[in-house]
Amino acid sequence: MYSLGLADISGPFDDDGDIRGVTIYNVPTLKIADSLANSDPMVKEGRLTIEIHPWWAAKGHHLR
Repeated sequence: MYSLGLADISGPFDDDGDIRGVTIYNVPTLKIADSLANSDPMVKEGRLTIEIHPWWAAKGHHLR
């Protein structure tokens, strides 16, 4: 997804907390982010669940 410009950051957390990782999608709508997150094989298998939260960077700021 990174090479396609759809995600800027993705990876697991290094602890045993309830939240296992994070992905920051670079998409215009929550619906697209939801679709991408639900396409993850671990989500499809039911091993992970998703939470989606809108996030905004400062104007003109880019993660890449």
